[in-house]
Amino acid sequence: MSAIFVWRDRLQNTYAGYAKYIDKTVQFILALAAFMMINNYFGLFEPITKPIVAVALAVIFTFLPMVAVVLAIAFLIVIHMCTVSMGVAGVSAAIFLLMFIFYVRFSPKTAIVILLMILSTILKIPYAIPIIFGLIGAPAYVIPIVCGTISYFMVEFVKNSVATIKGADGLVGQVTVFLQQVFRNKEMWIIIAASVICLFVVSALRKMSCNHAWEIAIVSGAVVNVVTLTAGYIALNVKAPYAEMIVGNIIAVFIGLAVELFVFTVDYSRTENLQFEDDEYYYYVKAVPKISISAPNKTVKKINVRQDVPEESLQEMTSDDVDELLLKRSLEEEVGQVNLED
Repeated sequence: MSAIFVWRDRLQNTYAGYAKYIDKTVQFILALAAFMMINNYFGLFEPITKPIVAVALAVIFTFLPMVAVVLAIAFLIVIHMCTVSMGVAGVSAAIFLLMFIFYVRFSPKTAIVILLMILSTILKIPYAIPIIFGLIGAPAYVIPIVCGTISYFMVEFVKNSVATIKGADGLVGQVTVFLQQVFRNKEMWIIIAASVICLFVVSALRKMSCNHAWEIAIVSGAVVNVVTLTAGYIALNVKAPYAEMIVGNIIAVFIGLAVELFVFTVDYSRTENLQFEDDEYYYYVKAVPKISISAPNKTVKKINVRQDVPEESLQEMTSDDVDELLLKRSLEEEVGQVNLED
């Protein structure tokens, strides 16, 4: 484990020295992945599905705040929807605008959670997001998680129901079908309920003072996800992807443990319980030290053989002969020092 902590500390030190450049590199990679995934997943408006478009957009939005990337993704989704129905595209744009007006503009830094929720759901691991932000965030993160889940199911319905939407009677009929199918989607509400409960459970458990609170919170969050999803699928008679759900939660546990490694690594074996008082209160404090391991410093010591030994003899010596010679020289020097002192 010490090697892992040394590697972690080196990464943290590297990030501290080059934070500005690393942040922009990560933003570029995330933006590129988001643009490519949305275009490839949706793929309804071919002119913007080319990789060069995603690369160009990623380069541009690397130099803008992260909230601009989220707004660009929403704009791309609306453009794709325009090829199916202008009415559906208009309603989707209105829903995105409401999300921005009533939430994102007040908390722009959490806009990335909406994007991550959309991308993780496309990758079939939405269970990781409430665990991650239950560990490092606050209960208020349920709002962007809910917004991201709704956004994904809007995209999912339009992608899979192009014929149904176009076959509806006029724009009003198309909008009605869209709203009914999206907001009456039982699976969407099951995932939202599981995500909300999971985030609250993880957020509450990781604040406990017991040993290994974060590990307990991570595993409990995954268990809550599985139980809540299973109960919801059975109660509402929805076909459940059990294998996908179990694998996704296992992946979510490993992601949560990786987050803990970089954010909250402590040594419970050296826990100290302190007690002190003042005029009004008694204080009971539990102190758990953080794990910090310094990288070992390797010193290479070069031993030069005395010059009075012929070079030809050195070439003919084996390693054992060299060791014997060095030992002999060392003993001679020590004996010489003793004689001088006498």
